[in-house]
Amino acid sequence: MFIQNRSTFYHDNTVEYDESDWTNEINRLRDRVELLEKVVSNFPGGLSLFDENLQMVLCNYRQFEMLEYTDDLLQNGLPTMEELFRYNAERGEYGPGDVEMHVRRRMALAKKQLQHCYERERPNGDVLEIRGAPLEGGGFVTTYTDVTERRRDQDLIEHLTRHDALTCLTNRMLFNDRLELATAQVRRGATIAVHMVNLDNFRQVNEEFGRRTGDEVLKLFAQRLRATVRDTDTVARLDGDEFGVIQTGVPEPENAMRLADRILDVLDRPLEVDGNQIRLTCSCGIVLAPEQGTDPDELMTKVDLAVYKSRSCGGRQFNFYTEDIVRKPAVNG
Repeated sequence: MFIQNRSTFYHDNTVEYDESDWTNEINRLRDRVELLEKVVSNFPGGLSLFDENLQMVLCNYRQFEMLEYTDDLLQNGLPTMEELFRYNAERGEYGPGDVEMHVRRRMALAKKQLQHCYERERPNGDVLEIRGAPLEGGGFVTTYTDVTERRRDQDLIEHLTRHDALTCLTNRMLFNDRLELATAQVRRGATIAVHMVNLDNFRQVNEEFGRRTGDEVLKLFAQRLRATVRDTDTVARLDGDEFGVIQTGVPEPENAMRLADRILDVLDRPLEVDGNQIRLTCSCGIVLAPEQGTDPDELMTKVDLAVYKSRSCGGRQFNFYTEDIVRKPAVNG
């Protein structure tokens, strides 16, 4: 099928059309082009098209806006893919590193003509989902979607599912995951201490001042506890007034003892809530790994016995787990 000339006829070797048929066909093609232009213009994200020579032949306004293209990019018309990569690399879109290295790496991938989808965080913090699809005969069509809000929502959901809503500390689920990782390291030669911390007589705070004050007490204690440990350690609110710490790099029991002393000292200053000065103490239990096991469940059972011993002996003290600790009736908190 081909167009011979405008004044005669349009044929496919079997059927001839008169001038009106030819005009109708042109109008249909014009309508399709206008429809395509509307689709490209109203596409909610960025959209660009590269031909078989990787020369950009189409790019909608949304892409220029989203990626903050400047006039420098367009001074010689639409850029080639290589020019676009170099432009982005020079303005830091791909992060630190040699500009030509970024260009070579991306051009090598483009020439493989592979379909792809990935997210890229821009220097301004926006997150773009970039999808590219090769076209038959060469070339690429690429779309850009701003997924910044979606990423923030996902990060928030992830944070809420793995952190305590009241104190913002790690919750029990994430603490258990971290303990699994820590004990795996122990089996390869690392050393850790697991601390369990309970507030002594915390129930009385709720009874005397109310639950809202009790919640504020937990938040203030959590802040002090977080400030007491290293960034490499994990601090979690496990349940109620029960907190856990995974202390990494503990070559000697004395390292764990020093941290436990600091934890006990965080309540030497009273907690001030709504004009009330609330004085509390805490009890701590400690278990060492690998000396006292490498299984997370076993370590948690043993540290629970150790903190029970501290509470049953009057509180404001710490105890290491020992084999002679026997579970007794629960101590009221």
